[in-house]
Amino acid sequence: MNPCTSRILGSVMLLAVSVLYGAANAEDAASGSLPSPYITPEEMTQADYDLMAEYAYRYEACLNQASLSQIDTQPDVRHAVDYAMKQCAVELEELDQKLTARNIDPTFRLGFIGKINRDATNNTLRNMMMAFAARQSGEAGTPP
Repeated sequence: MNPCTSRILGSVMLLAVSVLYGAANAEDAASGSLPSPYITPEEMTQADYDLMAEYAYRYEACLNQASLSQIDTQPDVRHAVDYAMKQCAVELEELDQKLTARNIDPTFRLGFIGKINRDATNNTLRNMMMAFAARQSGEAGTPP
């Protein structure tokens, strides 16, 4: 991933997660509770956002590759994507461990990992459905 793409993804993620984080912690701010011992999105460094962008990219690439490897063996694209999710869960677990080690706020951390999972899964499922349809249309056009 080139540095420009990494920065753009980091900025987009910062915006998305700040909105999610702000909504989740609005009650705490209003109640005047003590400051959190965790690192908030506003306190995260560019290196943290680059790490998150890298793992988001790695997870989606892993899902696509693992799903495509199953297109001939699975009767349904959902089964292929499910298989890929199980194979690629290690990427999300590594990200979770690294963010936990950095003491990133658990609400933010889990929300971000869930967002990566949902977005990558939806994109992969869409790609697989198109690949499966293209394969079927190619088979239909061949003479018996």
